[in-house]
Amino acid sequence: MRISDRKLLDAAYDEEIKVMERRLEFKTEAFQAILDETARVDARAKKIKPQDLIDRRYVEGLEKSGFFDKLWAGK
Repeated sequence: MRISDRKLLDAAYDEEIKVMERRLEFKTEAFQAILDETARVDARAKKIKPQDLIDRRYVEGLEKSGFFDKLWAGK
């Protein structure tokens, strides 16, 4: 991005950190919205369940290791 204004970068970070998903969770509602939109042009999307698209094994590993707790400590 080549932005060197530290105040601008800090302000952007401070705003984004407030709404960032802290556990990298996948929202089934978001997947469903994508599937619903896709189904308008491809009927095969109607047969797909959002939970069939989500593989949580890596997120679970990060949770078990304490990674997220360390990452967000003090935030």
